[in-house]
Amino acid sequence: MSAAFPDAPAGAALLAVARQSLLDEVAPALSGRQRYVLLMAANAMGIVLREIEQEGAAAEAWARVLGVLSAEGDATEGDAAAPAALVAAIRAGRCDGDAALHAALVDTTRIAASIWKAPG
Repeated sequence: MSAAFPDAPAGAALLAVARQSLLDEVAPALSGRQRYVLLMAANAMGIVLREIEQEGAAAEAWARVLGVLSAEGDATEGDAAAPAALVAAIRAGRCDGDAALHAALVDTTRIAASIWKAPG
Protein backbone atom coordinates (compact mmCIF):
# COMPACT_ATOMS: atom_id res chain seq x y z
CA MET A 1 0.00 0.00 0.00
CA SER A 2 1.09 3.51 -0.71
CA ALA A 3 1.71 5.90 2.20
CA ALA A 4 0.02 8.69 0.25
CA PHE A 5 -3.02 6.56 -0.58
CA PRO A 6 -3.45 3.91 2.13
CA ASP A 7 -6.40 2.27 0.36
CA ALA A 8 -4.61 2.03 -2.99
CA PRO A 9 -2.33 -0.87 -3.99
CA ALA A 10 1.39 -0.26 -3.98
CA GLY A 11 2.99 1.02 -7.17
CA ALA A 12 5.09 -2.13 -7.47
CA ALA A 13 1.98 -4.30 -7.39
CA LEU A 14 0.33 -2.20 -10.09
CA LEU A 15 3.46 -2.38 -12.22
CA ALA A 16 3.60 -6.16 -11.78
CA VAL A 17 -0.02 -6.56 -12.88
CA ALA A 18 0.48 -4.26 -15.88
CA ARG A 19 3.63 -6.14 -16.91
CA GLN A 20 1.99 -9.55 -16.61
CA SER A 21 -1.07 -8.35 -18.53
CA LEU A 22 1.11 -7.16 -21.39
CA LEU A 23 2.97 -10.47 -21.48
CA ASP A 24 -0.14 -12.65 -21.19
CA GLU A 25 -2.71 -10.67 -23.16
CA VAL A 26 -0.93 -8.47 -25.69
CA ALA A 27 2.41 -10.13 -26.54
CA PRO A 28 0.86 -13.31 -27.99
CA ALA A 29 -1.06 -11.23 -30.53
CA LEU A 30 2.03 -9.42 -31.75
CA SER A 31 4.91 -10.43 -33.98
CA GLY A 32 8.07 -8.97 -35.37
CA ARG A 33 9.23 -5.56 -34.23
CA GLN A 34 6.04 -4.81 -32.25
CA ARG A 35 6.50 -7.97 -30.16
CA TYR A 36 10.18 -7.15 -29.66
CA VAL A 37 9.34 -3.63 -28.43
CA LEU A 38 6.68 -4.95 -26.06
CA LEU A 39 9.05 -7.59 -24.64
CA MET A 40 11.75 -4.96 -24.24
CA ALA A 41 9.32 -2.73 -22.31
CA ALA A 42 8.21 -5.69 -20.16
CA ASN A 43 11.85 -6.46 -19.40
CA ALA A 44 12.40 -2.86 -18.30
CA MET A 45 9.31 -3.09 -16.10
CA GLY A 46 10.74 -6.25 -14.53
CA ILE A 47 14.01 -4.47 -13.76
CA VAL A 48 12.11 -1.62 -12.12
CA LEU A 49 10.06 -4.10 -10.07
CA ARG A 50 13.17 -5.87 -8.82
CA GLU A 51 14.77 -2.50 -8.08
CA ILE A 52 11.76 -1.50 -5.97
CA GLU A 53 11.77 -4.86 -4.18
CA GLN A 54 15.51 -4.67 -3.42
CA GLU A 55 15.63 -0.96 -2.54
CA GLY A 56 15.92 -1.51 1.20
CA ALA A 57 18.56 -4.22 0.92
CA ALA A 58 20.59 -2.14 -1.54
CA ALA A 59 20.46 0.93 0.71
CA GLU A 60 21.49 -1.17 3.71
CA ALA A 61 24.44 -2.73 1.88
CA TRP A 62 25.61 0.65 0.59
CA ALA A 63 25.29 2.11 4.09
CA ARG A 64 27.58 -0.67 5.32
CA VAL A 65 30.12 0.26 2.63
CA LEU A 66 29.92 3.90 3.68
CA GLY A 67 30.19 2.90 7.32
CA VAL A 68 33.53 1.22 6.65
CA LEU A 69 34.73 4.19 4.62
CA SER A 70 33.60 6.75 7.18
CA ALA A 71 35.34 4.78 9.94
CA GLU A 72 38.51 5.21 7.90
CA GLY A 73 37.76 8.88 7.26
CA ASP A 74 37.36 8.40 3.50
CA ALA A 75 33.65 9.23 3.11
CA THR A 76 30.49 9.96 5.01
CA GLU A 77 26.88 8.90 4.50
CA GLY A 78 25.18 11.18 1.99
CA ASP A 79 28.53 12.19 0.54
CA ALA A 80 28.14 12.53 -3.23
CA ALA A 81 31.87 11.85 -3.61
CA ALA A 82 31.61 8.52 -1.72
CA PRO A 83 31.95 6.28 -4.83
CA ALA A 84 35.08 8.13 -5.91
CA ALA A 85 36.45 7.95 -2.36
CA LEU A 86 35.81 4.21 -2.34
CA VAL A 87 37.65 3.71 -5.62
CA ALA A 88 40.57 5.85 -4.41
CA ALA A 89 40.80 3.95 -1.11
CA ILE A 90 40.77 0.58 -2.87
CA ARG A 91 43.35 1.66 -5.45
CA ALA A 92 45.60 3.04 -2.72
CA GLY A 93 45.46 -0.29 -0.90
CA ARG A 94 43.84 1.20 2.21
CA CYS A 95 41.11 -1.45 2.11
CA ASP A 96 43.24 -4.53 1.55
CA GLY A 97 42.13 -7.30 3.87
CA ASP A 98 39.05 -5.40 5.11
CA ALA A 99 36.57 -8.26 5.55
CA ALA A 100 33.64 -5.98 6.43
CA LEU A 101 34.11 -3.87 3.30
CA HIS A 102 34.55 -6.98 1.18
CA ALA A 103 31.30 -8.49 2.53
CA ALA A 104 29.40 -5.24 1.97
CA LEU A 105 30.70 -4.95 -1.60
CA VAL A 106 29.81 -8.59 -2.31
CA ASP A 107 26.28 -7.89 -1.02
CA THR A 108 25.90 -4.79 -3.22
CA THR A 109 27.10 -6.80 -6.22
CA ARG A 110 24.69 -9.67 -5.54
CA ILE A 111 21.81 -7.23 -5.15
CA ALA A 112 22.69 -5.40 -8.37
CA ALA A 113 22.94 -8.70 -10.24
CA SER A 114 19.55 -9.80 -8.90
CA ILE A 115 18.03 -6.54 -10.13
CA TRP A 116 19.52 -6.53 -13.63
CA LYS A 117 19.24 -10.23 -14.41
CA ALA A 118 15.77 -11.70 -14.71
CA PRO A 119 15.18 -14.75 -12.52
CA GLY A 120 14.90 -18.12 -14.18
